[in-house]
Amino acid sequence: MEIKKVGRIVRIEFKSFVIALLAYLLTSMSAFATKLPDNILQTIKSDLPKASVRFDGLITLPDGTVYIPVLPSNPKRNAVGKVVSTYPANKKLAQLPDVVVFDSNYAFLKVIKTKDGKLTVTASNNIPFIVKTGLLPQDMLVPPGLIFPEDMQIMLGDLKVALKNSSVNNIFQGAVEVKKNPVSTKIVPVPYMAGRTLLVTSLDSKLINVIPSDSTTPKFTLKMENLPKFIQPVCNDDYILIAASGKTYIDVADVKQEVLARKIDLAYQPSEIILTSDKAKAYVAVDDDQSIFLIDLKSMTLVEKIKIKGYPKHITISADDKQIAYIDKNTGDIYTLTLDESYTNKFIYNASNISKLIVKGDNIYALSRTEDELLVIDNDIQDIIYKQPVAKKPVDMFLKENKLYILCASNELDIFNLEDFSMETIVKLPSTGFSKKLVQVPNTNILLITNVTDKKYLVYDMKTNTVLQTVTTPLFINDLQLINKRLK
Repeated sequence: MEIKKVGRIVRIEFKSFVIALLAYLLTSMSAFATKLPDNILQTIKSDLPKASVRFDGLITLPDGTVYIPVLPSNPKRNAVGKVVSTYPANKKLAQLPDVVVFDSNYAFLKVIKTKDGKLTVTASNNIPFIVKTGLLPQDMLVPPGLIFPEDMQIMLGDLKVALKNSSVNNIFQGAVEVKKNPVSTKIVPVPYMAGRTLLVTSLDSKLINVIPSDSTTPKFTLKMENLPKFIQPVCNDDYILIAASGKTYIDVADVKQEVLARKIDLAYQPSEIILTSDKAKAYVAVDDDQSIFLIDLKSMTLVEKIKIKGYPKHITISADDKQIAYIDKNTGDIYTLTLDESYTNKFIYNASNISKLIVKGDNIYALSRTEDELLVIDNDIQDIIYKQPVAKKPVDMFLKENKLYILCASNELDIFNLEDFSMETIVKLPSTGFSKKLVQVPNTNILLITNVTDKKYLVYDMKTNTVLQTVTTPLFINDLQLINKRLK
């Protein structure tokens, strides 16, 4: 701000004063953890039904159109989400104008490309003054390289715009896997598998391999900062939550924008994640603290740190979302945690070398890897009420209705009926390798069975209890997740 003394008169450059004042007022506004007003969200849903609104307010459409929200400095009350002005003038929201102003003074600015391919917004003289006094959400990741007109820089507040996709935000720019020795495997079409994508990690690589369901080799790879500990698609597969070894945060990857949109810092190293049945919340266990963290997946924010007994491992959630079960990795003690206001944390039983837990009703089902048994533990009496021998080295379980599908590393799938506690079916799998994990293809009867020592996975039909095919891969699979769409 320039101050000039003329005799006894002090002249202050008015324009500089206004900018400084607005900067102070706007950056004092609460523009974090952005949520657009419900009436505007309803207008978007009505006029742009295929649009997606990211947790930080960024709006994207299937054709690549991107709108940036502008939060008003003086929001009007009693607004209904009506569009009151646009540029070009008299356009409907469905016509995708460059500027949209709502009756609450909220506004959208469309990201446009210049002739030389740079990202910007429409010229300043096309934007109403009331919009220029607003502020961009301060937690938003704007498209890298976005250029704002000089007289609109104040709208950025403290928001930093990357000049280009940095190494932090370019996991989707990883190199395509080089096929030195292409693996030739005929992929037999499997119902419900078409158009999906596999996300695969290995034990010795920082890469997440992106493999179409009709292929055996990665189409491209996502490079992380360290070895991935878990990968979890969420929010209709629009985002991927990723935890890496040695890191205290969870990366939120935006699949549509192909960037890391946010880091959720827990201050401890995340190790496991489970989702509620409605996929609205995630519970995260950490390696080095007696806590479970609750994350709101709609806002992608840390909601609560829940103090618990022991250091949680093999966390699992009941189908009704009423309780979590876990084992203390240091003692072998099994606990339940009620998911209500009380967060009642109850000791249930002590067992050694447990590889998997499932909680259903009043019982916990635990796999004893060393005893080769399924243990049925009654939560009320805190003791084992039934033991079922299984094949050697049980490693994973999947619950479907009243059946437990028990995967054993000795390449056997045991199907246990929970109604009468009987072993219903024993399925011998191909004899090579070390079976590790069961992954359901969502809303189907198909299970994918991974193998940690052979480069393959099996496609299994739970309805017919048969292996439909063996799919060879170019890498050893540590973790595998499914996305119900193709990437790129």
